[in-house]
Amino acid sequence: MKVTIRKFADCIGVTPETIRHYREIGLLNPKVRENGYYDYTVNDALTALLTREMRTYGMQLESIRDSYDSIGEYNKLLADREAELKRDMEMIRLELSRMHETRIYASCGVRILNKVEEFEGPPTWAVATINRKEGFLPNRGMEQWVKQFPFTYVSATIPLEELNSRKGLDLYDIQIGLGALIHYVEKFQLPLGGRSYYQPGGRFIRTCITTRDLFSLSPQDISPLLEYAEAQGYVFASCTGGRLLYIDRTEKGPLFYLLVWVRVDPKSNPLAEAGKLEETLAQA
Repeated sequence: MKVTIRKFADCIGVTPETIRHYREIGLLNPKVRENGYYDYTVNDALTALLTREMRTYGMQLESIRDSYDSIGEYNKLLADREAELKRDMEMIRLELSRMHETRIYASCGVRILNKVEEFEGPPTWAVATINRKEGFLPNRGMEQWVKQFPFTYVSATIPLEELNSRKGLDLYDIQIGLGALIHYVEKFQLPLGGRSYYQPGGRFIRTCITTRDLFSLSPQDISPLLEYAEAQGYVFASCTGGRLLYIDRTEKGPLFYLLVWVRVDPKSNPLAEAGKLEETLAQA
């Protein structure tokens, strides 16, 4: 049973152009008549139909063609594609999870704008690529961060020494870059260089602020955090974490919404510490 390309294509539900392409790359090998036309057989139809099925799994035609050399190669192609799809599914689940987190953080920012709340938080890492004093910094592994884990957030970090030393309108040397929770850093083996900032997990306070210029932040801008910490008897125990939530394009220029958090510890009480020491000595 032999047919021409148009009837052959109509019978199996593909276009003549597809059949020609299959023939050109060696997937189909129909016999050629003396007049130059091709005769297609049932065997060609079965090959084209199986190839179309394999294409629905996202496989390349050349790989499908080569897999027809042996059943072992065919099974390997299926196994490799299955593993690839599982990795894709894992990344899609991760993307969905990160998108949910981003939406939650954005809602949090609206809720606590210029207010303060306490929360228990996990450890995080941030790597800086721009800062106020030096501008754009040499490559700090940003390419690996973006390639290996594309779901990082835009981070804004105030180092602990800056946080404790600046007063009034003194500008912080804020560090802009990328941030991620520690389990993502470890899982995806993200590189950490000299401008990496670690925040241990623990008790945090946070607020959301707006600013026209991220590089002009001063203690006055994060005064809700400073005042709350003082009122609650807290000391800062780490650099700040910061996450750019939103950029509002206003007539006066961009307005940045920034979520800022910092780990805190209770201030030590000299009288209480002295009492503990006396108790220890008495027991000795």
